[in-house]
Amino acid sequence: MVNFDFKKNFEIDDASLINFVHLSPPQKEMVLTWRNSERIRKWMYTDHVISKDEHQKFLVDLENNNNAFYWLVKMWNNYIGVVYFLRVGFRNRNTYFGIYANPQSKILGVGIKLDMLAIRLAFDYAGFHSLKLEVIEDNKHVIELHKKMGFVEEGKLKDFVLKDNIWKNVVVMGITNKEK
Repeated sequence: MVNFDFKKNFEIDDASLINFVHLSPPQKEMVLTWRNSERIRKWMYTDHVISKDEHQKFLVDLENNNNAFYWLVKMWNNYIGVVYFLRVGFRNRNTYFGIYANPQSKILGVGIKLDMLAIRLAFDYAGFHSLKLEVIEDNKHVIELHKKMGFVEEGKLKDFVLKDNIWKNVVVMGITNKEK
Protein backbone atom coordinates (compact mmCIF):
# COMPACT_ATOMS: atom_id res chain seq x y z
CA MET A 1 0.00 0.00 0.00
CA VAL A 2 1.32 3.43 -0.96
CA ASN A 3 1.59 5.84 1.96
CA PHE A 4 2.36 9.13 0.29
CA ASP A 5 0.98 12.68 0.34
CA PHE A 6 0.14 13.32 -3.31
CA LYS A 7 -1.19 16.82 -2.61
CA LYS A 8 2.24 18.13 -1.66
CA ASN A 9 4.60 20.26 -3.70
CA PHE A 10 7.92 18.59 -4.53
CA GLU A 11 11.48 19.56 -5.32
CA ILE A 12 13.06 16.91 -7.55
CA ASP A 13 16.55 17.63 -8.81
CA ASP A 14 16.34 21.16 -10.25
CA ALA A 15 12.56 21.12 -10.72
CA SER A 16 9.71 22.40 -8.56
CA LEU A 17 6.43 20.49 -8.85
CA ILE A 18 3.52 22.62 -7.64
CA ASN A 19 0.38 20.65 -6.91
CA PHE A 20 -2.66 22.13 -8.65
CA VAL A 21 -4.43 22.54 -5.30
CA HIS A 22 -1.73 25.12 -4.41
CA LEU A 23 -1.71 27.15 -7.65
CA SER A 24 -1.93 30.93 -7.51
CA PRO A 25 -4.60 32.66 -9.64
CA PRO A 26 -2.06 33.57 -12.38
CA GLN A 27 -0.77 29.98 -12.44
CA LYS A 28 -4.33 28.66 -12.77
CA GLU A 29 -4.93 31.00 -15.71
CA MET A 30 -1.64 29.98 -17.35
CA VAL A 31 -2.50 26.26 -17.08
CA LEU A 32 -5.93 26.89 -18.60
CA THR A 33 -4.31 28.77 -21.50
CA TRP A 34 -1.91 25.89 -22.10
CA ARG A 35 -4.64 23.28 -21.90
CA ASN A 36 -6.76 25.20 -24.40
CA SER A 37 -3.97 25.57 -26.95
CA GLU A 38 -4.51 23.56 -30.11
CA ARG A 39 -1.09 21.87 -29.68
CA ILE A 40 -2.28 20.32 -26.39
CA ARG A 41 -6.01 19.83 -27.01
CA LYS A 42 -5.62 17.81 -30.19
CA TRP A 43 -3.96 14.95 -28.29
CA MET A 44 -6.29 14.90 -25.26
CA TYR A 45 -9.40 12.78 -24.85
CA THR A 46 -11.25 15.94 -23.82
CA ASP A 47 -10.42 18.27 -26.69
CA HIS A 48 -13.00 21.06 -26.47
CA VAL A 49 -12.06 24.57 -25.32
CA ILE A 50 -12.38 24.54 -21.54
CA SER A 51 -14.25 27.47 -20.00
CA LYS A 52 -12.97 29.31 -16.93
CA ASP A 53 -15.90 27.93 -14.91
CA GLU A 54 -15.18 24.37 -16.04
CA HIS A 55 -11.49 24.81 -15.19
CA GLN A 56 -12.30 26.26 -11.77
CA LYS A 57 -14.64 23.34 -11.01
CA PHE A 58 -11.91 20.89 -12.07
CA LEU A 59 -9.42 22.57 -9.71
CA VAL A 60 -11.87 22.58 -6.79
CA ASP A 61 -12.75 18.93 -7.42
CA LEU A 62 -9.05 18.00 -7.24
CA GLU A 63 -8.98 19.09 -3.60
CA ASN A 64 -11.23 16.15 -2.66
CA ASN A 65 -10.11 13.71 -5.35
CA ASN A 66 -7.80 10.97 -4.08
CA ASN A 67 -7.35 9.37 -7.47
CA ALA A 68 -6.07 12.22 -9.68
CA PHE A 69 -3.10 14.48 -8.94
CA TYR A 70 -1.62 17.24 -11.09
CA TRP A 71 1.57 19.27 -10.75
CA LEU A 72 2.77 22.36 -12.58
CA VAL A 73 6.50 22.01 -13.25
CA LYS A 74 8.89 24.94 -12.91
CA MET A 75 12.48 24.54 -14.02
CA TRP A 76 15.23 26.83 -15.24
CA ASN A 77 13.12 29.80 -14.02
CA ASN A 78 10.38 28.76 -16.47
CA TYR A 79 7.11 26.92 -16.20
CA ILE A 80 7.84 24.02 -18.52
CA GLY A 81 4.74 21.82 -18.31
CA VAL A 82 2.42 19.58 -16.32
CA VAL A 83 2.78 16.07 -14.89
CA TYR A 84 -0.26 14.18 -13.66
CA PHE A 85 -1.28 10.83 -12.17
CA LEU A 86 -4.72 9.31 -12.79
CA ARG A 87 -6.43 6.10 -11.71
CA VAL A 88 -3.99 5.65 -8.85
CA GLY A 89 -4.02 2.05 -7.62
CA PHE A 90 -2.86 2.30 -4.03
CA ARG A 91 -3.09 -1.40 -3.19
CA ASN A 92 -1.30 -2.56 -6.35
CA ARG A 93 1.07 0.42 -6.38
CA ASN A 94 0.37 1.56 -9.93
CA THR A 95 -0.89 4.61 -11.75
CA TYR A 96 -1.52 6.04 -15.18
CA PHE A 97 0.23 9.29 -15.90
CA GLY A 98 0.34 12.03 -18.45
CA ILE A 99 2.42 15.06 -19.30
CA TYR A 100 2.09 18.11 -21.45
CA ALA A 101 4.66 20.79 -22.15
CA ASN A 102 4.18 24.53 -22.10
CA PRO A 103 3.08 25.07 -25.73
CA GLN A 104 4.90 28.42 -25.92
CA SER A 105 8.21 27.03 -24.68
CA LYS A 106 11.17 26.87 -27.04
CA ILE A 107 13.26 24.83 -24.59
CA LEU A 108 14.43 21.55 -26.13
CA GLY A 109 14.07 18.28 -24.23
CA VAL A 110 11.11 19.31 -22.11
CA GLY A 111 9.17 16.12 -22.87
CA ILE A 112 12.05 13.94 -21.73
CA LYS A 113 12.47 15.99 -18.56
CA LEU A 114 8.73 15.75 -17.77
CA ASP A 115 8.84 11.98 -18.33
CA MET A 116 11.89 11.68 -16.06
CA LEU A 117 10.14 13.68 -13.34
CA ALA A 118 7.02 11.51 -13.58
CA ILE A 119 9.14 8.37 -13.31
CA ARG A 120 11.11 9.72 -10.33
CA LEU A 121 7.94 10.87 -8.58
CA ALA A 122 6.21 7.53 -9.17
CA PHE A 123 9.06 5.19 -8.30
CA ASP A 124 11.47 7.07 -6.02
CA TYR A 125 8.97 9.14 -4.04
CA ALA A 126 5.59 7.38 -4.16
CA GLY A 127 6.95 3.82 -4.25
CA PHE A 128 4.86 2.64 -7.18
CA HIS A 129 5.65 -0.64 -8.89
CA SER A 130 4.31 0.24 -12.36
CA LEU A 131 3.55 3.31 -14.40
CA LYS A 132 1.17 3.24 -17.38
CA LEU A 133 0.14 5.73 -20.04
CA GLU A 134 -2.20 6.01 -23.00
CA VAL A 135 -1.31 7.80 -26.24
CA ILE A 136 -3.46 8.33 -29.31
CA GLU A 137 -1.87 6.13 -31.98
CA ASP A 138 -1.28 9.04 -34.39
CA ASN A 139 0.95 10.79 -31.84
CA LYS A 140 4.10 9.04 -33.09
CA HIS A 141 6.48 11.65 -31.63
CA VAL A 142 5.20 11.08 -28.09
CA ILE A 143 5.18 7.29 -28.49
CA GLU A 144 8.86 7.46 -29.52
CA LEU A 145 9.64 9.79 -26.60
CA HIS A 146 8.19 7.29 -24.12
CA LYS A 147 10.06 4.40 -25.76
CA LYS A 148 13.33 6.32 -25.29
CA MET A 149 12.48 6.50 -21.59
CA GLY A 150 12.05 2.73 -21.34
CA PHE A 151 8.30 2.37 -21.79
CA VAL A 152 7.10 -0.57 -23.85
CA GLU A 153 3.87 -1.00 -25.79
CA GLU A 154 1.56 -3.27 -23.80
CA GLY A 155 -1.56 -3.14 -25.89
CA LYS A 156 -3.95 -1.18 -28.01
CA LEU A 157 -7.44 0.12 -27.32
CA LYS A 158 -9.24 -0.16 -30.66
CA ASP A 159 -11.47 2.72 -31.80
CA PHE A 160 -11.20 4.24 -28.31
CA VAL A 161 -11.32 7.98 -29.01
CA LEU A 162 -13.43 9.94 -31.48
CA LYS A 163 -11.42 12.76 -33.10
CA ASP A 164 -12.89 14.83 -35.92
CA ASN A 165 -15.56 12.16 -36.44
CA ILE A 166 -12.88 9.47 -36.88
CA TRP A 167 -12.36 6.67 -34.36
CA LYS A 168 -8.74 6.48 -33.20
CA ASN A 169 -6.81 3.68 -31.54
CA VAL A 170 -4.96 4.33 -28.31
CA VAL A 171 -1.60 2.74 -27.47
CA VAL A 172 -1.13 1.58 -23.88
CA MET A 173 2.48 1.71 -22.68
CA GLY A 174 4.11 0.88 -19.39
CA ILE A 175 7.25 0.57 -17.33
CA THR A 176 7.92 -1.11 -14.01
CA ASN A 177 10.19 0.06 -11.26
CA LYS A 178 12.66 -2.75 -11.96
CA GLU A 179 12.89 -1.70 -15.65
CA LYS A 180 13.66 1.96 -15.11
